[in-house]
Amino acid sequence: MGSGRIVIVGGGMAGVSTAWWLARAGRREVVLLEREQGLGWHSSGLNAAILRTAIAAGPTRRLAEESARFLRQPPAGFATDPLLDPIGLVVLEGEEGAPPSPWVEPLLASGDLEALDDRRLRRIAPHFVPLGRRAWHLRGEGRIDIAALLQGFERGARRGGVEIRTGARAAGLLLSGGSVVGVQLADGTAIEAEHTVLAAGGWARDLGRMAGSRAAMRPMRRHLMVTAPDPRVDGSWPVVWDDRAGFYVRPESGGLLLSACDEEEVDPDGCAGDPAVQLVVAAKTAERLPGFEDAPVAHFWAGVRTLTDDDCPVIGPDPDAAGLFWVAGLGGHGMSVASAIGRLASELLTGEAADPDLARAVSPARFGAGCAAGT
Repeated sequence: MGSGRIVIVGGGMAGVSTAWWLARAGRREVVLLEREQGLGWHSSGLNAAILRTAIAAGPTRRLAEESARFLRQPPAGFATDPLLDPIGLVVLEGEEGAPPSPWVEPLLASGDLEALDDRRLRRIAPHFVPLGRRAWHLRGEGRIDIAALLQGFERGARRGGVEIRTGARAAGLLLSGGSVVGVQLADGTAIEAEHTVLAAGGWARDLGRMAGSRAAMRPMRRHLMVTAPDPRVDGSWPVVWDDRAGFYVRPESGGLLLSACDEEEVDPDGCAGDPAVQLVVAAKTAERLPGFEDAPVAHFWAGVRTLTDDDCPVIGPDPDAAGLFWVAGLGGHGMSVASAIGRLASELLTGEAADPDLARAVSPARFGAGCAAGT
């Protein structure tokens, strides 16, 4: 591909990871635009900060496994503190007699996953009453330091010559002869580019539609809650995620971080928290964490997760609009796949040798030619 300007719309984890990898690849004419006054204010700063590689969609799982290696051993100088607190992740899944989830076999084969019997589950997570019939333990997973990861990408991108502009809201795309040739900002500024990268999370879909893209994704709201500090909480407890119950919990700031895994399509500009969801969280807490259902609420908020039907991200050039490139649709996996999506996007943008099967599985071209996700 050419060597002209690349403009990245979105300063969350997808955007800054892509910028960092482009800087490492030697691309110097890169501009990153963020609508807010700081980076990572929306989905990247409002999530549960959990590393989870137990993902059904094979391509997404591969990206998460690669990113997990990055979190455990980042490049020298990337961060001063560890990016990952490996408190472990327990995943519960399955009904009586049902086959295991699609991620079980490949993770068992890799040696990263072990089965837990009831005795060991009670020892590791004595506070949790499972609904899922099978328990699995990923010992090396846990909490991600989102701030350190974001800052590492930002710092490295700036050092590599990336221009980062905050308070720069994209109002639309510049079009010429059916091609995307840049971005129009809300203040009237036009920024021309050879490649326009949509890494704008919940806002990416509507920007892409302006150019006629068929890339399909849905901005979905999910709530999170943190309880007040509680002496009963052991900070060494693992993340526990019960897929069958639609509920996860981990220690946070002396209390518990909880989610009822709710999903509702929203306008990302109007993603306010719904107090009624607190009742859903309390009900699931009473079932899964007896005694904690009345824990005082310290924080309660909602964030946007942008989903695709096949649970694979959207990374690559748009087949309907020349010049348009996607790094979006990360679903609930954004923090788990952060490094790998930036690496893949950079390879595709710079013409480096990317894994063709992986690139095809996440390509926006699949929305016009059926699902290519595979396992």
